[in-house]
Amino acid sequence: MPVKKLPLKKQFFKDSAFGWDGLSTFIFSNILLLLTVGLVFLYLLWQTTKTALQTTTQLPKTNVQSILVAGLCLINNAPTEAFKRRLNRALSLLQQQQSDRGYAGKKASHSMKIILLGGMTGANTISESRAGAMYLKSQGVSEAQVIIEEKSRHTLENLQHARALLFSSLSAHEQSHKQLNEQSGAHQVAIISSRYHLYRILTLAQGLSMHLSAVAAEERFEWRVKSVFRLLKEAYYLHWYWSGKLWVKLTSNKKS
Repeated sequence: MPVKKLPLKKQFFKDSAFGWDGLSTFIFSNILLLLTVGLVFLYLLWQTTKTALQTTTQLPKTNVQSILVAGLCLINNAPTEAFKRRLNRALSLLQQQQSDRGYAGKKASHSMKIILLGGMTGANTISESRAGAMYLKSQGVSEAQVIIEEKSRHTLENLQHARALLFSSLSAHEQSHKQLNEQSGAHQVAIISSRYHLYRILTLAQGLSMHLSAVAAEERFEWRVKSVFRLLKEAYYLHWYWSGKLWVKLTSNKKS
C-alpha cells in the first residue's frame, strides 16, 4: 500500500525542526541581516573560519573520558569519506590514549568512551551513529567502548541528546549539581567534527551549558570552493541561531 504523502505545505511545517516558529526566526534573521548590512554575519564568518584554521587534532591534556563524534548524512547506509575522517580521528585518539601512560594512566584509557551522535536521515535505513559504530568495529574498536545516540537529526539535537547521555552517566552525587560544566574537571568531554562545523558546535554547546573541547577531524583546513561555501553556510546558520535568541526575548516566545 503506497504511503500517503502530506501536501507540500503541511509536510514542510510538520517537521519540528522548521515549523512556524522556525519560519518566523528565519524571516527575522534575514531582516536583521539586511539592517546590519551583514556586519554580524561577517563577524560570525570570521569566527567560524578562525576556528576552522586553528583547532588542533589532539585531545587536551586533561582527564578526557568521553569523545563525542558529530554525525553526518550517510550514502546508501554507509559513512561518507567526511564522516570516516571524523571516525578515524576518534579511533586515532583512542589508540593514542591507550598507548600513552604518561599523563592519563591505564585506568583513564580503559574507561574512555566514544559517543557517536546521529539518527536516521534521508533515505537511509540505519542511523548515522549505528553506521559509525559498525565502521569502528571493523577497525578493531571494542563495542564496549562505543555508545550510540540514534534520535537526533541535526547539530542541536546531537548536543541535546549527548548532554542527556553524559548526565545519565554521572553518579548521583555528580547529578545533584545538574550542570555538566560543574563537573568538567572530573569528566572532560571532547567533540570531533569537520573543521568548518566546529565553531557552530561550540556555540550551541555553550548555549546548553556544555563545556566541550573541540578536536578537528582533518589535519588542516583546505581552501576549496566547497569548503568556503560550507563556512558561509555555517555562519548563516549561526546568524539564524542568534537571531532566534533575540526573537525569543522580544516576543517572549520560548518555543522558537
